[in-house]
Amino acid sequence: MSIETIYQIIYAVLADEATDKEHHIFTEWLNASEANRKEYTKLKRLYQVTSHTVKEKTFDTDSAWLKVSQHTINKKKAFHFPIWTRYAAMITVIISISLFFFPRSPQIAIVSEIKMEEFDEPTLLLGDGEKIALTEESFSRQDQQVVIKNDARNKLTYETYQSKTKEITIKNNLLIIPKGKTYQLQLSDGTRIWLNSETELTYPSQFIGNKREVSLIGEAFFKVAKNDSKPFIVKVNGADIKVLGTSFNVSCYTNDKTISTTLVEGSVAVKPEKEKQQTIIPSEQLTYNTENHQTTIQTVNTEIFTSWINGRYIFKNTTLEEIMEKLQRWYDFSVNYEDENLKNNRYSLIAERNTELDKILEIISYTSDIKLERVNNSINIKKRKVTLAGKIMQDGKNNP
Repeated sequence: MSIETIYQIIYAVLADEATDKEHHIFTEWLNASEANRKEYTKLKRLYQVTSHTVKEKTFDTDSAWLKVSQHTINKKKAFHFPIWTRYAAMITVIISISLFFFPRSPQIAIVSEIKMEEFDEPTLLLGDGEKIALTEESFSRQDQQVVIKNDARNKLTYETYQSKTKEITIKNNLLIIPKGKTYQLQLSDGTRIWLNSETELTYPSQFIGNKREVSLIGEAFFKVAKNDSKPFIVKVNGADIKVLGTSFNVSCYTNDKTISTTLVEGSVAVKPEKEKQQTIIPSEQLTYNTENHQTTIQTVNTEIFTSWINGRYIFKNTTLEEIMEKLQRWYDFSVNYEDENLKNNRYSLIAERNTELDKILEIISYTSDIKLERVNNSINIKKRKVTLAGKIMQDGKNNP
């Protein structure tokens, strides 16, 4: 099967217009390799970033393809391009209007992703391609019928106002929060969002139509402004989370195998890909495993999963591996385990955001039979050795 046909089917799936046969072909292609899954993630992310803009316009797909193909033809040589169908042309159009996020490229396959490590400060990417570093300085700027304000308290706000201009172009913005940082965002509808470290949120400058839709990678706490006529939808890689007005936390980091939704108040409906929709009530957490497609619902202490918005992590009978993964998002370090089994050791502690990393490591070491040694930006985790006399030893030296 040609690559053109595959991309045509992918777009049909993203647009909810795929036939049963196309869904079957898509599933087989997706499960064929990790490279295919990564490619789909890129395309889905690109589609979500541009979907609002695309839906506001009607395209002549034949002429659109002709215009875009002119940029991809090497004028020194003659190439004959196959005639793509409507969906393939639309994919090309999406890429052509999304160049502010990705470098111009003649092929979809080499679209590049946002590299989190390239950002030191929270950064806003506007729909016109402008990049704004959100430092401690305040600013206010106008964007059509929206005023964007940033204050020195790590909060970005969108406020709507009446304009004489009737025609508006809805643009998607991308907010990037790098490692070690957090930020607050208030959308144009009044919804408040707290974003954790290593998080990306894509959202429109203002909402139109019959729904409010954003896209998330990472972790965020939402306090959604109630609007019965416009449901609020959080799109993540593997599921859609639909609400009307409620407070909840979503954790969906790219490297994690699970997507977790923890409800504080209200109600949410979670629709994993290929699975039925399920609704949870306050104090419940729905976890979806993206590998085996299993869904679990359990009652939890919501404070444990939302305390990060107040500058602390609460760990209760948590594996050492999970503790280290969360701390890595606040502090920049790598981890080396002398024994992989040590990852499964469980601990309970509270880590304040302003606590030095060495102090946290010291507490874990003091209350367990392991030793955490920090060498520059690397932490080595070893198991202490116990002598016959009952004294703990490590590397041949007595340790108090």
